[in-house]
Amino acid sequence: MVQTYDTVVVGGGIIAAAAGEHLTAAGYRTLLVERDDYGSGTSSKTSRLQHCGLGYLSAASRSIAAFLARPSGAIECLSLMRRAMQGRAEFVRAAPERLKPVTFIVPLTRENAIPGWKARLAFKLMGASDGGEVPLDLRILSAEEARAHAALKGMGIEGLHGAMSFTEYQYHWPERIVVDAVMRARTIGMEALNHTAVTALSRENDLWRVTLNSPEGIRDVAARAVVNCAGAWVDEITALAGAGHIRKNAGEKGTNIVVRLPDNLSGIGFQTVTAAGAPFYLIPWGELHYVGPWDCPCDGRPEGFCASETEIAAILDQLGRLFPGLTLSRDDVLYSWAGVRPRSLARGGKGSGPAVLEHDLTEEGLPNVFLFTGGLLMTHRDAGRRLTRAVARRLKPSGCPRPLRRAYPPVTDMDRVSEASVAHAVLNEQARTLSDILRRRLSVGWEPDLGVSHAEMAAELAAPHLSWTSQEKAIQIARFREEAVTQFGLRLPAADP
Repeated sequence: MVQTYDTVVVGGGIIAAAAGEHLTAAGYRTLLVERDDYGSGTSSKTSRLQHCGLGYLSAASRSIAAFLARPSGAIECLSLMRRAMQGRAEFVRAAPERLKPVTFIVPLTRENAIPGWKARLAFKLMGASDGGEVPLDLRILSAEEARAHAALKGMGIEGLHGAMSFTEYQYHWPERIVVDAVMRARTIGMEALNHTAVTALSRENDLWRVTLNSPEGIRDVAARAVVNCAGAWVDEITALAGAGHIRKNAGEKGTNIVVRLPDNLSGIGFQTVTAAGAPFYLIPWGELHYVGPWDCPCDGRPEGFCASETEIAAILDQLGRLFPGLTLSRDDVLYSWAGVRPRSLARGGKGSGPAVLEHDLTEEGLPNVFLFTGGLLMTHRDAGRRLTRAVARRLKPSGCPRPLRRAYPPVTDMDRVSEASVAHAVLNEQARTLSDILRRRLSVGWEPDLGVSHAEMAAELAAPHLSWTSQEKAIQIARFREEAVTQFGLRLPAADP
């Protein structure tokens, strides 16, 4: 018999996880399916920050009058900023153990000079958006103070008019946030399958037949509603339902490089803009920093992306222009990453916009199909609530509401490979591969060597739980190392095979 669900959520990133969690809490019998592993796609290629939303106000940095002259754009920017601040306050309160505060410095130069009064106004607006619950700690430095600041000395910044500093929050690693959300949802009744692809969608009477392809084989399930949270892949899923003409997503490739900066910059972030006005960051990542992004349109399939040499060179060029005192070269790049961000397709079908939108496709010929575009890690809980409200306007849940769990249960040894941490990842958190364990359940996959030094021990500990033979262990280790090289450009020591 075909199992029937109220909702099938397609995708395993942060928006899908939040949607599944909120739908399950609202009483909908929910199945979440992800073709790879939870948090392995776009959610793993983000800025890794719980942003305050300052970037949304950048349009007003030159002229407030010009900003307000386009009321619809101004309202959208203010709304996005407000949601970012509210999401920041909500997450910092709920999960302080999954975040750490980071001091960011904004060097003020001719390209991005902001009068002090305008900066204070922007931060007052942001602070009012969340009731001042999580301080931003704004500090404005004069030109003299900025030039004397320990972190700005030696950076070679020309025409320094002053600086601002404020507090952002960074996820210890974003993949864990996704896994946490999925596991919390499972404790209140959601079913979840990773490494399971949706291969077909068809309408039968009042239900959707969803064909799933997993390591265990092919099977069908039925759903009253389909919630498409596949991120950059939403249009692919819609096409499976015979609606390839419906396009809602515009992909944008973002690339970052990882470098080691001088010790006096440890733990400090920098935010500035390029000559073209694009945002540019130096963000601490453990003992390293990641630098970028370098953005470009994406016309192809989003999976399998890696940083090209052209993109790495472009980031290094911008870094040299903005912080000439650092004098970094290609040899200083330890590794890199690239991913395709989901962006809402702009009106008219050309280009992308900043809007974060839920779509009900019922009136477009796909009854009870919902999708989300422009999803952001920092506002994922808001996205989950919005999608649940959209579904509720069409369908009543078959079950009773359940309490939405906010606590993050402690997990033993998340920061190291141990018998307990590997067993928990496999037996309790659905890890199937070495990459699942090291990069998404544990944090060691984000150490400077991307977890390569832990691969053999983790494979040895996982083998009894996953019934890996000696040959399968070797394959898993080889795949993990290959991923570090091909997806991240990590240069392994020459002595290694």
